[in-house]
Amino acid sequence: MARALAGLAALNVAYAVVGLSILWGLRGFRTWGDVLRLAGLGYLLGVAAFGVLWTALLTAGVPFGGIEVAGSLVIIGAAGAVTALVRRSTVPHGIGRPRATPILLVSAAGIALAGLYLEALFRTARLQSLQSYDAWAFWVPKGKAIFFFHGLDEHVFTTTPNAPYPPLQPILDAAAFHAMGGAEVVTLHVQFWFLLVGAVAAVAGLLHGHAPEWIVWPPVLLVLVVPRLQEHLFVPQADILVDVLVVVAALLLALWLRDRAGWRLAAATVLLAASVNTKREGIVFAAAVLVVAFAVSLPRYWLRLAVAAAAVALAILPWRIWAAQHDIPAGTPPSFDVDRIGAAVRLSFDVLYSTERWSVVPLVATIALAAAAVWGDRRLAAYIGLLSLLLFAGGVWSTVGFVELTLTADESGNPIVRYTGSIVLLAAAALPLLLSSVWRRDEGT
Repeated sequence: MARALAGLAALNVAYAVVGLSILWGLRGFRTWGDVLRLAGLGYLLGVAAFGVLWTALLTAGVPFGGIEVAGSLVIIGAAGAVTALVRRSTVPHGIGRPRATPILLVSAAGIALAGLYLEALFRTARLQSLQSYDAWAFWVPKGKAIFFFHGLDEHVFTTTPNAPYPPLQPILDAAAFHAMGGAEVVTLHVQFWFLLVGAVAAVAGLLHGHAPEWIVWPPVLLVLVVPRLQEHLFVPQADILVDVLVVVAALLLALWLRDRAGWRLAAATVLLAASVNTKREGIVFAAAVLVVAFAVSLPRYWLRLAVAAAAVALAILPWRIWAAQHDIPAGTPPSFDVDRIGAAVRLSFDVLYSTERWSVVPLVATIALAAAAVWGDRRLAAYIGLLSLLLFAGGVWSTVGFVELTLTADESGNPIVRYTGSIVLLAAAALPLLLSSVWRRDEGT
């Protein structure tokens, strides 16, 4: 157990280092405080870049082994460092200017509370058993196949349930097995704890300076304890991963709409490229993010968004080509039953505003969205509102298109709750920006 935990920790530290090297190449770091603040985003970028690279390599027949995993991480990190040197990106020095004492106290309190809760979750994660049907039926078996057979085993990847799903999550599982020294499915759950820590750090780090600390931390802490997430945080499947990738990318683009910093768009592109290689839903989610970004941007920025969209589309091609070569269907809805539209909308609405699943996060976010549309940043409100509507429509589309799905919130018969998770996480991440736009407008700033 200790050896497996140490290996898994080393792998995830490597993801963070690799991702930070990418960020260094994209934007540079002025201070070590910047490095610490963006460490969570760096971690997600490292995970995303590693997953996208190995999706392409595995479909090309490159063997997947411990040496290859370590070598790929070194190559990605080196590429980021070389880019930084070529671009003469700033090297961090010092820790930055100290902030006012009240702000430091709020930040420290938020970090401490999150840390205490995450520590308790760690003890839960390290003793989890493999119980979820999707996890033991196809997600983990695919990861084991990559680990044991050093690639995309044709039999496993064509005969297990949900064969059209891309392989990024199983790739991460296989890398974790190599780091742990074996296919240890209990300790594997800790990998998802690292993902949760990275997601919390990424959102808090990105919101720093864009919203007051006392507005940032309550939504972050609240979303951690919503019943649905508590029940499924450590299930070894791709739902949480794809939601995190899409929501952090959407947050990056929301901030890009404000300052047009090119590194934000580049980082969002990497995350969206990973999302489309994680689940079929990731394609819908990524398309929604990019379409809304086009809709609320000025035409002079459309070329940059078009390049980002093209990069995301190219990222999914290796898997789609491999799947087509092995007669794996695309998994798109075969037909639409228009008679189900009304019932599907009602079902999606009921699931979204279910306090038993999501607490008050969707309701508070809806109020904040309306307030921002009237008194705050209207472009931000339009971006978040339109994106939420498209994600909502994606859930309705899946229920209407796959007629074999029952009109129920039971996940064994309909994945609508999983679709809704992306909206709730987006609401929690965007809530500080929406509220702060109203707050600062009221202050006359």
